[in-house]
Amino acid sequence: MPPGGPRRIAPGVVLDVGTTDGRKAVIGSVVAGILGLLAVVSGVLAASDDGVGVGIVLIVVGVLLLLPGVFALVARDKLFRPRRLVIEPPGLRWDDPKGAPWAVRWNELAAVAVTRRPVRRFTVGVSDAIAHKASDKLLGDNALVWLDLYPADPGFATRHPELAHLWQHDGLQHGYRFPLGGNVRFVPGIEHAVGRFAPHLWRGVTEI
Repeated sequence: MPPGGPRRIAPGVVLDVGTTDGRKAVIGSVVAGILGLLAVVSGVLAASDDGVGVGIVLIVVGVLLLLPGVFALVARDKLFRPRRLVIEPPGLRWDDPKGAPWAVRWNELAAVAVTRRPVRRFTVGVSDAIAHKASDKLLGDNALVWLDLYPADPGFATRHPELAHLWQHDGLQHGYRFPLGGNVRFVPGIEHAVGRFAPHLWRGVTEI
């Protein structure tokens, strides 16, 4: 099974979102940090060789590339907070002991789908472009993923007030859109698990 993919436990499937998000943040920060250090060193050397303008630009770019590492260090407790999406015979549940957990039974849903959107990133220089390419090589396909849940009856909202913030989130109509970040490797696991436990609800994967 590929790193970051779903973990199967009898009889369900566990998607370890917290560990995967933390790993992605660390890898991205390390790649950007290495390039940032190289840019800063190159800038200092350029400035000492009378290329002050070029040196300043390289140093500024280097500092910007170092910022993700600082953020990851400061927010490490949040990034690695235990969070798991569990898909099992009774339904789906979000296991988030330090956040906002929820659980939904299959008979409460009319449909389940996945939406993914490729991330279009802008580069400000060669170092930025290299950082993006290196991160994509290490982390895989670069896209945002959502789990879309469509309620089966009007009483769903009353029974699940904890999901209110996800109602028609990010452009979804008449449903709850739950973000899974850039974890595209989860998509086959979700498709397999829902197809196994509630095949009549599965509506496939849509790219926007």
